[in-house]
Amino acid sequence: MITNNNTALIIENNPIDRKFMQNTLESWNLNVHTENDINRVRDHFGLSDFKVILFHLVQDVMKSLDLLGWMRLQSNGALIPLIDQGSSINEDMCIRAGADEVISKPIVQKLFMQRVNYQIDKQRNNDALLDEIYTWGNLTLDVPQCEFRIGDKIVPLTKTELLLTQAFLAEPERVISRPELLNVIKVKDGIGSSHLIDTQLSRLRIKIKENGGGDHMFSICGLGVRFMAPSHLAKRIS
Repeated sequence: MITNNNTALIIENNPIDRKFMQNTLESWNLNVHTENDINRVRDHFGLSDFKVILFHLVQDVMKSLDLLGWMRLQSNGALIPLIDQGSSINEDMCIRAGADEVISKPIVQKLFMQRVNYQIDKQRNNDALLDEIYTWGNLTLDVPQCEFRIGDKIVPLTKTELLLTQAFLAEPERVISRPELLNVIKVKDGIGSSHLIDTQLSRLRIKIKENGGGDHMFSICGLGVRFMAPSHLAKRIS
């Protein structure tokens, strides 16, 4: 899914908090949908995608994190869970599961407005990139259509692979650090993250190579990954 609309979803069982959040987002010219039951979130994602989703996590830890992970797969919008002070769910858990921001309750209004406004601005900047079509050699990435081609052949990519490909084609030849690549796929640096990015890069490299695109990704020891033409590498070696 690609988020290019101006809608927001609020899921909050506290009517006072729900009304405050709704009034705030509507004052920023967002069309706001509200819901008081977190268990109905899947109904909303069957209808549309949202620029920002604010939701109060009130289930147990595993159910909450599973739901957050599911929402991340369904939406490119900003996911902002609200967690109760003293809850067994913490900010680090939420970020690892796919949240863009975490807000603690009780809500501090000024802090809430700053953090949510930042995420909305970030979404607008991301939307501007969604119109891009990247071409490099025989590789073409059409971001609006989520379509990657090698020559005339369409090569299916996962959402994560599309994000990595866009990062590489936007700045070919530049060495991109592993923390930058983790940020691209919205994964926090930590235990297991290095293995995760290596796995994703390996799968992408194989797909490109097996479909006639050549071997473009090269690890630069201690620095990161460079996406470069095989012919460019041959010239450097010679």
